[in-house]
Amino acid sequence: MTKPQVHKKNEKIEPRTWSLKGFLQEIKRIHDDIEDRRFAFILGAGASINSNIKGAATLAKEWMEIIYHREHEPTSDYKNWLKSNPLKFKDWDPNNLAKHYPQIFEKCFEGDHDSGYAALEKAIKDGKPSLGYAVLAWILSSTRHRMVITTNFDNLVADAVSIYGGTYPHVIGHESLASYAKPLSRRPIVAKIHRDLFTDPINTCEGTSSLEQSWNQTLKNIFRFYTPVFIGYGGNDGSLMDFLQSLDTEEISGQPFWCYYAPDGAPNDTIKQLMIEHNGVLVPGMGFDELMLKMGEVVGFERHKQITEIKNNSAQLINQIQEQMLSLNKETQDVEVKKILKPQENEKQNWSWLDWQLHIDEESNIAKQDKLYLEAIDSLSDSYQLLSNYALFLEHEEKFEDAEQYHLRAIEASQQKEANCLGNYAAFLCEQEKQEDAEQYYLKAIKADPNHANNLGNYATSLRSSNRFEEALKTIQQALAIEPNDERLLNIKKAIQSDLEEETT
Repeated sequence: MTKPQVHKKNEKIEPRTWSLKGFLQEIKRIHDDIEDRRFAFILGAGASINSNIKGAATLAKEWMEIIYHREHEPTSDYKNWLKSNPLKFKDWDPNNLAKHYPQIFEKCFEGDHDSGYAALEKAIKDGKPSLGYAVLAWILSSTRHRMVITTNFDNLVADAVSIYGGTYPHVIGHESLASYAKPLSRRPIVAKIHRDLFTDPINTCEGTSSLEQSWNQTLKNIFRFYTPVFIGYGGNDGSLMDFLQSLDTEEISGQPFWCYYAPDGAPNDTIKQLMIEHNGVLVPGMGFDELMLKMGEVVGFERHKQITEIKNNSAQLINQIQEQMLSLNKETQDVEVKKILKPQENEKQNWSWLDWQLHIDEESNIAKQDKLYLEAIDSLSDSYQLLSNYALFLEHEEKFEDAEQYHLRAIEASQQKEANCLGNYAAFLCEQEKQEDAEQYYLKAIKADPNHANNLGNYATSLRSSNRFEEALKTIQQALAIEPNDERLLNIKKAIQSDLEEETT
């Protein structure tokens, strides 16, 4: 580890300052070359401003104005009142109200604790993750840099990881859960050291002046593996800052980086001193969105790829809920449920594939069903759901040549990524005694969705019919690991085991 620099007496010491480009190059070098080094993102209120959440400075200003107008007429001189240190705070700075945020919060809402937290809830309720959080979500879910430590109460990180990262982080929203913030977790971690909004957030002078003891050892363990990157954090609370100042240089992995918004000027002397003590680096830069986009780029972020993944995830969720609605409509005898699901006749031009399928299922006449399928496919020619369902309909009517054409059209429409389409065609090929071709499509279906128990069960049956009993047993066990109580799968397993017993006797 690098030792602290030794300076002459009375020498004015300044922390190292790197350019943004130099910082990004170092991030890339560490990411590419030091595989056991990770970055932890230390986020403050400044990271949330682009997400339509008010920062500490804005809230403190609003609350000071509330205090002022409780005691003064609108025509009074607010600016001079503000300069006079009206609340008698120590080291008052009217140009940096964020510095006094906890004291102002306490004064504004003294005597009405719940009103204060209602104000906080209002301040963050309209927040939506900005571009910077989308990139951060990708980093947290796609790289080894899986740690966020924040003084914020909002859920922007968790929401972003869920929406843009395709997973969900482990959110530690209370000090009683601090020990669960495992440094080498396989899942992204969001450690909220001032608690979550809904678990009595720490927002008072006493609460923000010191870190809860349970966080101390947890954060020490984290910094053994993670290099902290501070973004949007003003260092105005005593809790995290005092903890950081108490650490030895050797207790932080690598050199910490303090990124600050250059137009607002350099960080305060406390932050500078902290960077000096820990051989850290100040990085003047830009807003959170721009900074995260550039950081993401050097560790592999690709915007087109993320957008495609988001579209696919959204489409899968929509299709999943529609499939469940269709299944419920077929299974239920509840007239009211069927009525809720029934499509609106006057909106036929806006029908989804589900609306068409529900409408088709209401019709009992086969010829009319056939006609409705063709009408639906004419309206939604790229709907692999309708194409696949029509193929199954044609199979049932023993129109096998037409059924195969629509199976292939469904697979093409789904870009060969939809497990149901691939599995349905594989089952069709089995029925046509084309086992080798069927196997190829079963394998494609299982690759598209390894957790599709029905396809695994059908494939096991296909393997059994080819006397490949060991493979069949392994496959059906995979299916039962997903659906352990499925009676059909259990019966398939029994049949395969019986075949194996006969083979060995």
